[in-house]
Amino acid sequence: MWLSKLVLNPASRAARRDLANPYEMHRTLSRAVSEALKEGRERLLWRLEPTRGLEPPVVLVQTLTEPDWSVLDEGYAQVFPPKPFHPALKPGQRLRFRLRANPAKRLAATGKRVALKTPAEKVAWLERRLEEGGFRLLEGERGPWVQILQDTFLEVRRKKDGEEAGKLLQVQAVLFEGRLEVVDPERALATLKRGVGPGKALGLGLLSVAP
Repeated sequence: MWLSKLVLNPASRAARRDLANPYEMHRTLSRAVSEALKEGRERLLWRLEPTRGLEPPVVLVQTLTEPDWSVLDEGYAQVFPPKPFHPALKPGQRLRFRLRANPAKRLAATGKRVALKTPAEKVAWLERRLEEGGFRLLEGERGPWVQILQDTFLEVRRKKDGEEAGKLLQVQAVLFEGRLEVVDPERALATLKRGVGPGKALGLGLLSVAP
């Protein structure tokens, strides 16, 4: 895997367009690994990182193949050289994590996906997804070692063929941060590669870990 850091230029028209529409952002970032995507060798994940005040927007990108950021428009972003990322995971290893995800459930009657409402529901969703993916949340004195840093809704328009405006969608985006433990290294690595939960084209699902 490869990790890239892009500091977007607010003066760039293309960057402002992408910040306003996650689908456009995903399309732009995909250009850096277009051939691998066409060949089915790629799973691009990305996340708009939290920043303070007047700090420029920062996008973290994870790819399975080395990206070529020269495809970006001139002045779009300051690009830091991609770094190879090959985590050596071991059972019992404890790590910090960050994840922006869409905790949701499907209604049995309609099959429609709806957002979870309470913090407890969202943390429980995270626990299940991590356990399915070879991790487990560490427990603290007051419960799972996790906090919700942001809880917002993304408003995006998704156009289909023949549509001018497109349908306005609201997708919940929850930024989790905390500590976890590796249970099954093979499944855990697969989880890091494929991401967690739905909405990956909206900048959701990238699970970042660090010592």
